[in-house]
Amino acid sequence: MGKTKFVKDIKEGEQIRDLFLVGSKTQLVSNAGKPYLNLSLRDRTGQFEGRVWDRAEEIGKRFDRDDIVEISGTAIQYQGRMQMKVHDVQKVAGAKPDLGDFLPVTKRGIDPLWRQLRELVAGVADPGLRKLLESVFPDPPGTDMARRFRQAPGGKSLHHDYIGGLLEHTVSVAVISRFLASHYEGVDGDLLVAGALLHDIGKVEELAYEGTFDYTDEGRLLGHIYLGAEWVSRGCEKIAGFPPERKLLLTHMILSHHGELEFGSPRRPKTLEAILLHFVENMDAKANAFTEAIEDLREGARWTEYNRMFERYLFSGKFDK
Repeated sequence: MGKTKFVKDIKEGEQIRDLFLVGSKTQLVSNAGKPYLNLSLRDRTGQFEGRVWDRAEEIGKRFDRDDIVEISGTAIQYQGRMQMKVHDVQKVAGAKPDLGDFLPVTKRGIDPLWRQLRELVAGVADPGLRKLLESVFPDPPGTDMARRFRQAPGGKSLHHDYIGGLLEHTVSVAVISRFLASHYEGVDGDLLVAGALLHDIGKVEELAYEGTFDYTDEGRLLGHIYLGAEWVSRGCEKIAGFPPERKLLLTHMILSHHGELEFGSPRRPKTLEAILLHFVENMDAKANAFTEAIEDLREGARWTEYNRMFERYLFSGKFDK
């Protein structure tokens, strides 16, 4: 059975029998003392909550988180959002269906974004930085690092949380950085663009994205800032004659790009390039998160639900007529 019905097309009252990826699975107990399953089900167009009220313990033994399952149930509205009353769940046997149907993907296209990234690399004149960038982003993208970078999400849930999201975020930050390098006096443009292209390289190891997006052990224990700084440091050491001062400045940019200690940066930005990188990457992440929140608005709604990234409700800009 192939996938035919996507989350964005499900209407209230429909009887659904289709394939979904299990994002989470929790067994709970109702007020009446009866066990039930709470599921997060998704495909590339969105996600919704599913509840298994009957035979929860029996059905729950058939599948796990990250499995692709066939769901039979009824779509209902609950507190303004689509939910499914699940009647039955069966794990898909045999060859695993194409994950492209179940994980969201950048709307801008991975290949066009990669070509844009390659243009940014080609614009870096500094020979040491250029060699470093060519080692990460070769053309064609035949290395394991390049293949993983092209696929990685930009985050687990807060921003650019889709396949190709890391690539999209990186290109956006680098394009803005290139403009700022020409706008402000005293900016080392090659250093700023290189830092922009490499600032989130550690997310390739921080995040798991073969199924539902989650953190790896390395991601939880070390985090992408440390992983990225270590990767850049090793990469510089492999290039003969790479200036130690450039390595120091570039590593500082990686370590400080979250801006503040409470946001995960072990150092606050102390150079012009590091300060610009911090504000640009934060702006791009916030703009993406805002756009995604507005796109997820319920039909007819003008305000989002409380957004934990912004710690506020967000307004769509649309007024009642």
